[in-house]
Amino acid sequence: MHQLWQHPNGTYYVLYGPRLKRRVSTRSRERGAAEGFLAQFIAGAEEPLIDSPTVHQILEGYRDDRLAEVRSKETLKYSVAALVARLGALKPAHLTPMAIKRYARERGAADGTVLREIGTLRAALAWAVEHQWLAAQPIISNPVRIPPPRDRWITKEEARALLAGCREPHVKLFVLLGLMTVARMGAILEAKWSQVDWNRLTIDYGPGHGKKRRAIVPLNPEVLQALKAAKELACSDSIVEFHGRPLKTVKKGFREACKRAGLVGVTPHILRHSGATWMTADGVPLSEVARMLGDTEATVERVYAKHSPGYLTRAAGALQLGPRVA
Repeated sequence: MHQLWQHPNGTYYVLYGPRLKRRVSTRSRERGAAEGFLAQFIAGAEEPLIDSPTVHQILEGYRDDRLAEVRSKETLKYSVAALVARLGALKPAHLTPMAIKRYARERGAADGTVLREIGTLRAALAWAVEHQWLAAQPIISNPVRIPPPRDRWITKEEARALLAGCREPHVKLFVLLGLMTVARMGAILEAKWSQVDWNRLTIDYGPGHGKKRRAIVPLNPEVLQALKAAKELACSDSIVEFHGRPLKTVKKGFREACKRAGLVGVTPHILRHSGATWMTADGVPLSEVARMLGDTEATVERVYAKHSPGYLTRAAGALQLGPRVA
């Protein structure tokens, strides 16, 4: 609580703290000036400005502010801890290209991990500028090369082997939904039975988070049958549950199923990638694939067009020197 109080000598004070027992002088006897001081005092108490902050202070301020909003809370904590351990004592001006390259070298982690942590550092510095801790954001270049995108996807034969390797019903249901509704792991694990429209035979995965949009997806007969069977045994509102409780991840059960199926390098996200590849290879228009994925058509064309039947065959035919074969 905060409150203005005028001393008998005419000076206004700001009362604050438990039961307003603490006070600070506004150094003014004019009500208007005192109210301005009060507004600045409240703003400073809610978000104190830090002069010449360290990287440690910036990273922790960013983490504490963002933690309630981000979905991958543990990933954010992990990235901030790694950055603080090696760069925390520096000031933002010390984040030179050599310092960032030294961080990557001493970190000793995979390039993808380093890039994710450098991305967290950039986001924290931008946050510091927004919150007026810094006048400008230092330029941070990537200290390692961006790894090429993985194009791993499983065939339908491998998918059948994976399903056969699922011993737990909730893991098998997750795999079916991943392959046949091409939704991300988070969308599947967050899905409730109320999102299934049994009349229209669709599932609405909701609005999504940030740039990761979600879609309303029709249910084919195979996944519909699995959902009906799971609904009869459901003990909670969550579609994918374990002992009546929702799950945050199925990575362990999924990993064990992959081992039994003899699949290497397969993650839950590859289910979505595989389903999109199957649709494209079967000649489904890219616009429809995009709507199933909840992605833009440009993104789908960039990633999956190479799997389309007759991909660039017309262009390749135009390059022939002799007569074309019909």
